[in-house]
Amino acid sequence: MILRAASGPVRLSVAAVGDVGVVGRARARARREGFERVFAGIAGAMRGADLGFANLEFPVGEPEWVEPGRAAEFRHDPEVPAALVAAGVRVVSLANNHMMDCGARGLLRTLERCAAAGLETAGAGATLDRARQPARLTVRGRRVVLLAYAAAGDHAAGPARCGVAPLDRAVIERDLERWRPEADDLIVSAHWGSMYVDYPPPRVLEVADWLIAHGVDLVLGHHPHVTQGFRARGAALTLFSLGDIVFDPSAGEFEAGVAGELRRDTGVFTVTLAPESGLALDPLVLDADGVPAPADPVRAAAAAERLARLGAGLEQGAERFRSESAPTLLRYELESLGTYLRRGRLDRALKLLFSLRPRHVPLIWSALTRRRGAGPARGATGDAGAAPGERSR
Repeated sequence: MILRAASGPVRLSVAAVGDVGVVGRARARARREGFERVFAGIAGAMRGADLGFANLEFPVGEPEWVEPGRAAEFRHDPEVPAALVAAGVRVVSLANNHMMDCGARGLLRTLERCAAAGLETAGAGATLDRARQPARLTVRGRRVVLLAYAAAGDHAAGPARCGVAPLDRAVIERDLERWRPEADDLIVSAHWGSMYVDYPPPRVLEVADWLIAHGVDLVLGHHPHVTQGFRARGAALTLFSLGDIVFDPSAGEFEAGVAGELRRDTGVFTVTLAPESGLALDPLVLDADGVPAPADPVRAAAAAERLARLGAGLEQGAERFRSESAPTLLRYELESLGTYLRRGRLDRALKLLFSLRPRHVPLIWSALTRRRGAGPARGATGDAGAAPGERSR
């Protein structure tokens, strides 16, 4: 389905999907039927593009490696990287808020398994310098450079510490200056934003514009676990959230009660880089196990209409976030807090409360006042850049 028609000579086509989490029921199914089967739904669109991209949401690790306070289910089996390659994925981002869930051992094992499978990586490494190294590929004779960053918190890499490349403008600016001259096409993957909401927070909108102004041709966003709109700036495109592509929502500490149906809508987004870049969607829907399958025509048309509407709404994105997303942000945070308290997880409850910052106060006030006046809102949030709680569910 064409979301935006391309115009002019095509430079490169990039097929992109969001968060890969072969966990819970999806893991059990992959072990029964084969790991390549869980990615069968994306293979056609991926193989039809010049370059395939995904965000590898979890490390490859062992159960006993999971760090204290992290969900034991959030790790990948070693077969996942090779299965992604078989489906047509050529490069993955490792820059996300779960890549360090199995500590340094998990990150190093992930890098090893990806390299063994022939899967290029970006966004994490044994040191900050290594985490900032891009994936460099030659595609259709063009030099493609892909950099990856995340709102990383205490998972950020350091001079002598494993971690992910931080979504920090000073860091990114130096990297863009370094790699722009060596790239015919420059792509940035960003793990950012607020979970389960239609619109990205104002800080994400600002960073997206800043990236494009600094010469980035394509920005691929992920973390919200639902698809969001896209925006064109000249020949460049920003896809704010690619959603989930394999994910069992019941895995982890608890299954969020918000946006349960919305997060099932997903797909392969194919960007055509050209003087006027284009965007197409191969609509998919996650089944009960969190495995993608083709969406029926009615659901596919509704998903495309929603993305077009959200894209148009980005011109008032900051206000849309405050009016439509902040109430759902509050719902999700209250749901999280209640779950932790009922389970006696005072450590997680306190971490959530202490993550509040002065910039969150206007959002909370807006959410409270709009909830009183408008009733339940659509979507939901757990934030990586604008609101409290940098969790994945």
